[in-house]
Amino acid sequence: MTGAPVLKLTGIEKSFAVGRAGAKSKVSVLEGVSLTVQHGEHVAIIGRSGSGKSTLIRCMNLLEVPDRGTIAASGVPVYRDRILLSSKELVRFRRQVGMVFQQFNLFPHLTVAENVALPLTKGVGLAENAALARAASMLVKVGLADKLRSYPRELSGGQQQRVAIARTLALQPAVVLFDEPTSALDPELVGEVLAVLRELANEGMTMVIVTHEMAFAAEVSNRVVFLDAGQVAEEGPPEQIFKAPVNPRTQSFVGQFAG
Repeated sequence: MTGAPVLKLTGIEKSFAVGRAGAKSKVSVLEGVSLTVQHGEHVAIIGRSGSGKSTLIRCMNLLEVPDRGTIAASGVPVYRDRILLSSKELVRFRRQVGMVFQQFNLFPHLTVAENVALPLTKGVGLAENAALARAASMLVKVGLADKLRSYPRELSGGQQQRVAIARTLALQPAVVLFDEPTSALDPELVGEVLAVLRELANEGMTMVIVTHEMAFAAEVSNRVVFLDAGQVAEEGPPEQIFKAPVNPRTQSFVGQFAG
């Protein structure tokens, strides 16, 4: 559907059961969250730990199934109080809404190139030679052209995360979701991953990034969403959110990073 948002979430709610059997209660994590992501946008989701950021981004590609609400991808409904896709359609949907996690999830017995090529051969059905060629191209994009034959154990954490990004990019998704992609890295390795994300943004990749890197969010995003207690407390361009927030809760949060 031409002109339709890449992703549109409306009234997303999610609760989790906590406690032991027989004494469980529900804790609300997302309360009526609505969010639209347009083609070419770079949306940063920020907020305190426990505000629902990771749950929200996992709901975007249905790795976490909401309790209620609606989700549409490029104008096509994929969730309306229940998943509307068959199992095969769900796999295709998740390829189009790619995800890069906090952890790298690389297979230690496969080379870097084989790790990137594996979803192409097993998931897409690409021939091995074609998959390895695309893997090599994606590894060049993330600055790892010299690591094709290396194994994950031979790489730094930042390099492993860049391999994970290349693996997602190889599937040619319509949008890439990044769930705190630098949180598992030592501080000195954060910059190399942010540099890759910065380059993807410059190329026009549609991205949603959950991040604690406020300076990066301010630099790269078109729009910043501040999530507080499972609700969108405020959203707008980074100039507004970081320099002139309206909501007192936003003011309190971004004020911690002023200086």
